[in-house]
Amino acid sequence: MIKLKNIQIVLFIDLFFFTFLIFLFYETSNMSKSILPGYPGDAFFPRLILLFTLFWTIILFFQKISKKFTIIKSNEDDSGMVEIYYKDIAFVFIISILYISFLEIIGFEILTSIFLFSLLINRLDLNFKKSLYYSSILSCISMLIFWLVFIIFLKIPFPLKFLPFLIY
Repeated sequence: MIKLKNIQIVLFIDLFFFTFLIFLFYETSNMSKSILPGYPGDAFFPRLILLFTLFWTIILFFQKISKKFTIIKSNEDDSGMVEIYYKDIAFVFIISILYISFLEIIGFEILTSIFLFSLLINRLDLNFKKSLYYSSILSCISMLIFWLVFIIFLKIPFPLKFLPFLIY
């Protein structure tokens, strides 16, 4: 666990987002232009969303570096410490990479259940037997809901191993 000041975390995240938004805005210049004169091209709505997000990122930055520039007064103390659990972050990152890598090989149903189970087993605040039981149930139910929404209703082609792709 790493402990950092709240303002340091907020400024770091804010500068990271600012840089990332500038990069994404630059990337929208590669989008196709409008084929009809007078109409916006493909980059119009992404740029609109990026400008809106950039506006609030700049406001957050100025609010954190200047005590006089406050839009909303909060009762919470900004001088507190933030605890970052780097082992949990690394675990989620590694398991997400494994999920993406093996989705084609193992299949959506099995891998999604295992992925959700491994995320839930440590997060449920129960004894191990109850956590094992509830994680199993919740991961299977969630996988079935994802299957219904994404594969049956939205018809997104995921690699399946035993559930049918379409129900007519």
